[in-house]
Amino acid sequence: MALHLLEDWCKGMTIDPKNCLLVTGVSEEFDEGSIEPILRTSTKYLSECKMRGRMFVREEGAFAVLCELPLAVDPLQVPSTITVEDVVWRVIATGSQPSPAPASNVEFLKKMSAFLGKEGKTLADMPGLLGLDPGVPHLEPAPSPDEWVKALGKALEKVVPPHPESSPYRKLRVFSGGPTPIPGEEAFEPWLEHTTEMLQEWAVPDAEKRWRLVECLRGPALDVIRTLKLSNPGVKVKDCLEALDHAFGRTEGLEDVYCKFLNARQQKGEKVSAYIQRLEKLLQRAIMRGAVAVEQMDRTRLAQIVRGIQYQNPILLHLRLRERQDNPPSYSQLIKEVREEEERQAAGEVWEIPDPSERDLGGLLSLRWKTYVITCKN
Repeated sequence: MALHLLEDWCKGMTIDPKNCLLVTGVSEEFDEGSIEPILRTSTKYLSECKMRGRMFVREEGAFAVLCELPLAVDPLQVPSTITVEDVVWRVIATGSQPSPAPASNVEFLKKMSAFLGKEGKTLADMPGLLGLDPGVPHLEPAPSPDEWVKALGKALEKVVPPHPESSPYRKLRVFSGGPTPIPGEEAFEPWLEHTTEMLQEWAVPDAEKRWRLVECLRGPALDVIRTLKLSNPGVKVKDCLEALDHAFGRTEGLEDVYCKFLNARQQKGEKVSAYIQRLEKLLQRAIMRGAVAVEQMDRTRLAQIVRGIQYQNPILLHLRLRERQDNPPSYSQLIKEVREEEERQAAGEVWEIPDPSERDLGGLLSLRWKTYVITCKN
């Protein structure tokens, strides 16, 4: 959509799109006179760019800016984003070639170049790395360009994390905090839970997360963050959510929130994974209230799971959760292990293991056999 806007805009102004850039995500606080100097000082490559127009994009709730360069744009020289204060601007270019490469190919080249350079390799080394040594004759025909691209793509997917711009993104749900909810707005508690989970999942810089958060806020909720940014322009997303919680959340004290977390126990018939998910909501609320430090989050979570899970639960034993408290897993890793173990146990066989919990009348240790479900693949 942004690329089409760039091409249509240039056509309407009779400008060559190969020489132009489209900058999106520019908030209304930046007037026309300040945008061009910001772009020129952001990077040497844009030092001679000229702003040719500005347009409000309703779908994004921000402005798009058309800029022109003296020569055809080189996509590899153009930054994909420009961070201005706490706002992320996106830069889109058509490319300098007669048939510009798709954006996905440009990102692929960037990933490949970065990875090869970090490993001390070049493109000339790739045939050997892929088992296609040029010095060894092959009876089979050489791979086509498409096969090369697929092979390189699979190799890079294993070692290079996805670029933030190529990561899937869903807009956060809208929240205003006003006396009259806007259409589609939900209550604060479920909104906060969903927003916290989404922001934790996105592997992007904190400034990008903050921009996404501001994007979904309206009315009084947006005013809370604007006021917070006046005193601290680089405020963290965690602090933004905490401020919103204080303004619109339940008025619970630090001790009350922490006690609810400590008193959470696995209920009869409740899966371990369901218990951990329920416990995580209480933990996140305790963190927002300052009852638990972020640095101690994983350790605190695992300690409570060990306390709150049913005694001698097979998953507790198989995953050795008690023994891992000094080096606790993250939430995503833990829930993954637990769910996989639950699936294995659901499809597994039954073993019997001794429980040395009772002694016979003669004072000697007797073993009473208890039945536990232990996975045993045939």
